[in-house]
Amino acid sequence: MSVAELVVWAGMAGAVGVLCLVALGDWLVQRTADTARGLAFISMMGGASVLMSGLPEQVWPLLDPLALLSLKATLGPMSGALALGYLGAWLEAGRSETWIRRALWLGSFLLVLGSVGLAMAAVLTGGRHAFQVLAVSGAMTLLMVVLALVVSVRGAMLGDRLARWMVVACACLGASVVGLYAKGLGVSGPGVFLWFCTALFSVAYFLIVIALTIQRNREVRRLRHLAAGLSAQDYAIPMPQGSLLIPRVAEAMWRSHRLERPCVVAALVVRNLYELGDQVEQGFEAQILAVLAARVRRHVGFRNVVGLYHPRCFILAVSSSQDPRRGELLVEALLQSVCERVRVGSTDQHFNFWPNVAVGVVDVTHSPVDALAAIDRAEQLALESPAWKDPDGRWEDAETRPSAL
Repeated sequence: MSVAELVVWAGMAGAVGVLCLVALGDWLVQRTADTARGLAFISMMGGASVLMSGLPEQVWPLLDPLALLSLKATLGPMSGALALGYLGAWLEAGRSETWIRRALWLGSFLLVLGSVGLAMAAVLTGGRHAFQVLAVSGAMTLLMVVLALVVSVRGAMLGDRLARWMVVACACLGASVVGLYAKGLGVSGPGVFLWFCTALFSVAYFLIVIALTIQRNREVRRLRHLAAGLSAQDYAIPMPQGSLLIPRVAEAMWRSHRLERPCVVAALVVRNLYELGDQVEQGFEAQILAVLAARVRRHVGFRNVVGLYHPRCFILAVSSSQDPRRGELLVEALLQSVCERVRVGSTDQHFNFWPNVAVGVVDVTHSPVDALAAIDRAEQLALESPAWKDPDGRWEDAETRPSAL
């Protein structure tokens, strides 16, 4: 290995080491499942990258070749399985289509199983078929990259705007895997420039994934706090409002039609939004709307459209699965959360607000209709739906009025 190659791989190893230290510090401070998963992800993926670069045997020539071969053959698929699990959590696979959940689970399982088989093959053959073992390991890892890319593209197509950057990250990972396994298999001739690009793509992948994870965790944490009614300095929820909502709903309906999936357009009307007007200082409506918006967003996820048509009406456009009861299940989950108490006011003096919510649902199952017509129909159905209070004065339930367009 030339001096230039040593500099390239040492630089990549240093960058990966810094990221591992940052992840370790984050885990030591927070001690949560997310930080532990992030530390394991960066450590294993980064370790596999450094190992495949050939740097360890250059720095420590006395390392056991058979042990190195076993690690190289297994760490790639094992880290790939972890990456698929990490991607599923980031994309909220629990809300995804059934085939996405099954593909991620099956892919992870097969990668783990394959890594065990490769380790056994490396040990039983005594390293005599190192090239074949590493080639199979590389093929398995590349298949993982393809699966991750397909799932990320699907997430972007379904409306998750951050998933577009995850597609870029998967492309960087693919380039990194090709370069690293070419290095591990002893491919000669490309020169230092290829290894520099490989190291660059590897570091870029980690940086993009870390940035996306931080952004998604920040969004989830903020929504969780607002949905629980915890105090916040800023009650603004980024979502389309008024006329800006109409093209977003039209886009969701068009996307569902292109993917041959039904779309649910729902209107959630808060009838008593101004009920506390005489008791609470001006601006309390923003607190109520922020809490309700956070609760709605947590239920429908980041892929679907949530907007404020006017101050008392939320509009949802949810690209549903083939389950004909999807609209009913969505409304049931929404009502269980949205109708809970909202604490309004300052920390010194607060009031309890019980939302009087009515929901109208329009199932768009055939060719796309006009988005404005679907929105107006859903709102009309919501306004026609009765709602009532329980004996304690709280709004106990709200009836939904489904319709089809």
